[in-house]
Amino acid sequence: MLITIGSFDGFHRGHSELLDICRRNADGDNWGVVTFYPHPSEFLGSMRHSLFTLEERELIRRVLGIPHMNVLKFDEAMMNLTPEEFWALLRERFNVDGLVMGSDFHFGRGRSGNAECLKSLAEHDGLRKIFIADLLDKPIYSSSNVRECISAGSMNIALEILGYPFLMMSRVIHGSERGRTMNFPTANLDIHEGRVIPAWGVYCCAVLANNEWHCGAMSIGNNPTFHDVRGTRAEVHILGFSGNIYGDELLVLMLGRVRDIITFADKEALISRITKDTETCRKIYGEVMGQEDTLKFVKRIEEVYSSHKTFTPEIIKLI
Repeated sequence: MLITIGSFDGFHRGHSELLDICRRNADGDNWGVVTFYPHPSEFLGSMRHSLFTLEERELIRRVLGIPHMNVLKFDEAMMNLTPEEFWALLRERFNVDGLVMGSDFHFGRGRSGNAECLKSLAEHDGLRKIFIADLLDKPIYSSSNVRECISAGSMNIALEILGYPFLMMSRVIHGSERGRTMNFPTANLDIHEGRVIPAWGVYCCAVLANNEWHCGAMSIGNNPTFHDVRGTRAEVHILGFSGNIYGDELLVLMLGRVRDIITFADKEALISRITKDTETCRKIYGEVMGQEDTLKFVKRIEEVYSSHKTFTPEIIKLI
């Protein structure tokens, strides 16, 4: 198998060169990515939140047409492997016949191995199909930059780096049901605490509910007007939608930021502003969903998401 190795905390435009090299040089679909769970930086404590959940990464992998995603369990034993030990286990487990790496790739105990080191080890074992892509001249394309954009609420920049809208797969849970009393019913979403959450604010999103796309107005914050929510809550008003979706999983694409979270004087002032927000969301939804690249991605992700019941990949323990 021809493999490309990395943390792959999601897949963005910086990874497209690696994936294209794999497609061009593999024997049909005999290629894939080798990645880690949890993210090595998260395991070591230098990163608080991943960009996507493992299930979301699997969904994106299928949407992008990557034949295989091999997820290795990252633990103390994996962290302490020498470059030579890591390569030996890797080749034995996946029958590796080719490598594709970014020039910034590091691996092994204390990050002691790099792309040239792995190339040397592979060549020593007789591999000839080895490619190192120089990604250092494209510093904007990184998962850390996407995480920073999401944390700041900059969905437009995140879209530019990813090549597709930032997304979340979230289950609908019971909330206070206050939105119904204001004629703006909302679906409260179960936020996975291990992944990055957009900055508090109101956002336009696209929601796939009951196999149909809808424009949504999402609020992320603590509902300061009513002073009864602790922590962060995400709830989305799905425009023009009615139906019971409690317990359902929704696929949400984040399209743009509308405004900050504001404390209103009373419920009437809040209702007035939500009405304006929904109109802003309709405008953003039409603009972003009408873009050619986004439209292609939306059609493909709908097809993949609707045709699979689960997106939980196997986590492989090498040692």
